Amino acid sequence: MPTNDSQDMCEQQRRIDAAIARASGSLMSNTKWRRLFRLLQEMEVRRVLWKFIGDERVFDAPPPMLRDVLDDSLGDVLPYPYGPYREIEWIEIPAEQAHDVENRLGRIGRFPLQ
Repeated sequence: MPTNDSQDMCEQQRRIDAAIARASGSLMSNTKWRRLFRLLQEMEVRRVLWKFIGDERVFDAPPPMLRDVLDDSLGDVLPYPYGPYREIEWIEIPAEQAHDVENRLGRIGRFPLQ
C-alpha cells in the first residue's frame, strides 16, 4: 500500500518531469551537453554558474572533467552528482571567456545561447 511519502515523491517527480518538458534546456541534447563540456575543458574554463530545473539556487562550480561526462548524466561531481543533463536549466560562462566559447560553439553545432 502506498504511503503518503511515496505519493508525495511521485507527485514531486511528476512536477519535475513537467518542468523539464517545458524548460528551454530541453533544446540541449545529451550529445550537445557532452560537446559543450568537452569544449569548456579544451578552453580551460575553470568555473561556470549552474542552474537546475526545480531548484532556485545558482551554483558556482567548475565544468566537469571529461571522465565525469557520462552518456546521459554527469558523473560523481558537484554541483549535481549523477544528475541527468536534461535537468540542467542553464549554465553561464564567465564574461571574459563567453565570446571565445560562443565562437567555438558556432563551429561545432547549433546551441541555444543568450
